[in-house]
Amino acid sequence: MSEEKIEFLLSEIGNIENNLDNSLKNSDFEGFSKSLEERYLLLKQLEYYKTDPRVLEVVNSILKKDSARHDLIIDQINKLKVNQLQIQKSKKAMKNGYLKVEEGMRRHNINKSG
Repeated sequence: MSEEKIEFLLSEIGNIENNLDNSLKNSDFEGFSKSLEERYLLLKQLEYYKTDPRVLEVVNSILKKDSARHDLIIDQINKLKVNQLQIQKSKKAMKNGYLKVEEGMRRHNINKSG
């Protein structure tokens, strides 16, 4: 029974690992977070079998992948910060540009009527 359970849990963790990679590639952070929670629950169930070499191999693999994912997430966060700053600058420029156009139109209307 325990062999079947180990195989099932390792298989499920493998599926979740794929989901994590896909979520990260698609910037689906909600799906990423849910997959992390699911993986945590499965890893808790695997804790009983922590001396099994297959479990140790999977856990070490997860640690390596998580380190790489961490770097990707940091990169994406930095890109989002830069994009947010650019958006704020663009909003200011549009607002200032709109106000100048509006002011120019008012002057034009005054000149027409006068």
